[in-house]
Amino acid sequence: MKQTDSSMRDITLAFHIGAPNTDNGQLTWSLRKDALPLLERGVMIRRPGTYMKAINQLLRKQEQELAGDQERGALLSGMVKDQDVSRIILTNSGFLGVPGWMLSGGRLFRNAGSNTAALRGLFPGNPCEFFLGLRNPATLIGPVFKSQSSRSWEQFAAGADFLNLRWSDVVADILQSNPGCRITVWCNEETPVIWPGILGHVTGLGGGFRFSGELDITRGIISESGYERLEAYLASRPGLSEDQRERVRALFLTYFHSEEAVEEEIDLPGWSQGLVDEMSEAYLADTELIRGMPGVTFLC
Repeated sequence: MKQTDSSMRDITLAFHIGAPNTDNGQLTWSLRKDALPLLERGVMIRRPGTYMKAINQLLRKQEQELAGDQERGALLSGMVKDQDVSRIILTNSGFLGVPGWMLSGGRLFRNAGSNTAALRGLFPGNPCEFFLGLRNPATLIGPVFKSQSSRSWEQFAAGADFLNLRWSDVVADILQSNPGCRITVWCNEETPVIWPGILGHVTGLGGGFRFSGELDITRGIISESGYERLEAYLASRPGLSEDQRERVRALFLTYFHSEEAVEEEIDLPGWSQGLVDEMSEAYLADTELIRGMPGVTFLC
């Protein structure tokens, strides 16, 4: 049944904005395993390739104040088509900012507020939520730098004080630039244990839906034999609560994690183990600050 203009305005836009080098597209693929049952519940998850070109084109027009309500409505209508939808999940780590410029101006993603506000502006009449996986800058900067080739290390680092990089600044910018929009945050380091909770929050279904991809992150960092035992253990105990399942995942990760998969070698010009340790301590303190910020849901 085709949705009316009024019902189209009721659709919630759930933007998963990164961070880069966290889930690496896994959120889309995990949710698409359940695409049909999710759609039956009004939740639409589409591949980024089906909407990013149209979004980027409209963002450019919006910058020049050339985008009209009709075009914005057409963008949403084109994604929904004839489906009865109450929530659309859009995911792209570029929403936060160009990864290669993540330290521009000496701080993390200094354009996060304006970039998310521009996204919000594409759907001004719709409810909007943001979802952000954090990652320790000490382990994030290296992979992002190596993933690009357009900037030298000096250009990429942009004179940043690595001990003063704060995700709390990013979150505060997003909140300030998008009044009325909640932001849900989690630490990438905890993702293998809390992945089903992340999927539940992004879809808006909470713990009332058992996701086919609930072990997708775990599978990448656990031995094959450990994964098979974990899968069999959970399958044989369907009555476990989500809290109990989370404790089981944590226990199996403790005993069966793959050292090769979780070890991260940090090799950047001028960096030392002491700097990495100090950055990691600052990150932990920063996440505690974010946990208490009004308007933030912190998953742990």
